[in-house]
Parts: sequence; structure tokens; C-alpha cells
Amino acid sequence: MDEFTPDGVDLPFDDYIGPTLDECARELLEMAPLHLITPALIPLTGIIYTNDKAYILVPSDYVKLYEIRFPLWKKSVRRAISTEDPEYKLQENEYIKAGYSRPVVAIVQTSVTPGVLANYLECGKVIDTGEDPVALYVKTDKPENLNDILADPLSGLCSAKLLGIMGYADKAKLAYEQFNSSMEGVAIT
Repeated sequence: MDEFTPDGVDLPFDDYIGPTLDECARELLEMAPLHLITPALIPLTGIIYTNDKAYILVPSDYVKLYEIRFPLWKKSVRRAISTEDPEYKLQENEYIKAGYSRPVVAIVQTSVTPGVLANYLECGKVIDTGEDPVALYVKTDKPENLNDILADPLSGLCSAKLLGIMGYADKAKLAYEQFNSSMEGVAIT
């Protein structure tokens, strides 16, 4: 931050740093490669099986999917699509919809349990085999708990946001360029 702050200017960063760091940590978790993130288990209590699909309640601290694999699936799914994704629309076609060789996971807002509208991970093609799936996600975490390799991108992103808040657009742009550069380095590792 100091290298981007104009000389002789004392800015009240302390009031903004904590909330901005938390916001930046979440954004960074959304962008970071999965191999740099420690996943958490998705609670499988209350999993609902219906119409060749399984519905898993999305945890409140959910950032993105890490991996889901049901016992009969031939491969894992590492990206949850939205209902707006063209691939989700394909699920209406009985010939090209999800199968054991081509599973699909989508985040949907529905009331699988009557009267309760909630966000679920809709997993297709699934039947209840009695075995639990592998179900992992990336959860919201505090900045200090992130992988050490993400420290530089985190500080760059936070600096860019804080400088933008304070009205120093040119300095914010430089900090954001530094963030992009450090993220490119992280993606390579």
C-alpha cells in the first residue's frame, strides 16, 4: 500500500482494511486455481434423491465447487453451472442430458422440500446406491487462512480497492496491474 500512496498523504485506511481484506479474500478464492485451495466437506445430511437427480443443500459459506463424484459416475465434476448456462438447458433433451459418463452439477434455487425455497447443488444422473458421494467445496475464509502463495495477489487486490475507494484511480490502476501480474504467476505454479 505504501508504494502506491501519494507522498505526504495520511489516509484513514484502517477503517477500510478489515472489510476490504475479507471481500478480497472471497474474490481471490473465486479466481484461484483449485490446487492452491484447501477444500471443505459439503454436509450431506438431508441429501434428496428424485427423478435421477440428487439435491445437496448449498452451504451458507459456499464460494465455488471443488469436486463432486457420485459412486456410479465415471468422472468427477469440478464446476457447478448456473441455470442460465446453455449446458443446463441441454438437460431437457433426453438424448444429451447428464449420464454416468457425463455428469452435470448445477446450482439451482428450488423448493425440493415443500415450502422451503433454498439453493441446491442439482446433480444429474444419480441414483441412491446407499454410498455417500465425494462432495467438497471452497468455503469463505479469512485472509490469514489462505495459502501463503496467495499473499501477494491478496495485497495487490486489496491495495487496488482501497486506493479506488480513496479516489486515487491512477494508483488503483497500478495496484490492480500488480495484482493481475501476481495472479498470472500463481496460476503457473
